[in-house]
Amino acid sequence: MSLKSVLGLDLVDLVIHAGVTGCLLALVGVTNGPEGLYPSITGLSFLALAVRRHFALKRGSADLTTGGMNAARLEEFEQRLQELEGVQARILELEERLDFAERLLTRGTTASSELRSEP
Repeated sequence: MSLKSVLGLDLVDLVIHAGVTGCLLALVGVTNGPEGLYPSITGLSFLALAVRRHFALKRGSADLTTGGMNAARLEEFEQRLQELEGVQARILELEERLDFAERLLTRGTTASSELRSEP
């Protein structure tokens, strides 16, 4: 699930939004403005983000028809399936390595006990 599908905005938009908010907060701090503006600016920033998110998600869903939505969901499903297959391959490789390490440890333990038992 991508950031854009949840928020309607991509990472660049969020960084720009946070940057503008930070600049406004810094401006109030540098100019020794009233400290009461900090929560106001933060609240307005969240409100603006909510409005942007609402319209971005509304626009995104309007662009997709039922067939388009199904195609997008199928593409996301295929991507997740590929990720899952990669994870399964990694798990199999790790299981093989663990089996190999166990065999080495068993051989090492057997060899060391044989060495100890010999006078």
